[in-house]
Amino acid sequence: MKDSKQELRRRELVECAMNCFGEKGIETTAIADIAAASGFGEATLYRYFTNKEKLIMECGLNFWRMAGECYEALALNEDYKQKKGIGQVKALLLLTQDMFEKQRGRFKFLHDLDGYLTSHHVESEMLAEYEEVVGESKHFLCEAIEKGKADGTIKCSADTQELYYTLTHTVLSLLQKMAGIGMFFSSDRIIEERRQIELLWNLLLTGLQQEPV
Repeated sequence: MKDSKQELRRRELVECAMNCFGEKGIETTAIADIAAASGFGEATLYRYFTNKEKLIMECGLNFWRMAGECYEALALNEDYKQKKGIGQVKALLLLTQDMFEKQRGRFKFLHDLDGYLTSHHVESEMLAEYEEVVGESKHFLCEAIEKGKADGTIKCSADTQELYYTLTHTVLSLLQKMAGIGMFFSSDRIIEERRQIELLWNLLLTGLQQEPV
């Protein structure tokens, strides 16, 4: 069943808004900026999104749905299915890195969104929906961790939930910092970004394969 013209236009507006927010930042991007970039009038935007906050949150949902589709495609891959648990964790990390490198602006948006949610009072219904969509991708990493514990490639005895949140918070903190703030201090340039990511992956994977001290 084909998407309606209205749904296609809505998606187009969200994509354009994501690009604008990623380039200029959430706070400094006005509805007028998005309207100009999309080629639609402001009135059209307000027909789909009654205010800027709703558009921002829709962009957040769009990011995590996109990420979920990427993780699901990987999980359905036969080569991925044949990997041991630690190999699946590594594959998920590498996929996240690939998304970051190809869509850096989206990670900048995600960085700004965290700050926006902290400083603004967002409607509880929208926040609950956002949290639910974020959580829909959780099982991919959790299942890889559980598989690794079962096949012996993950020896860390920490609870799966503890490992999931520690890994995701660490990974996203680095990638969002790189995308949202970039190379601010001269010391940031001592180690280039790709090398920092590579070192972090190695540290995380090595830690998972060892018993805690």
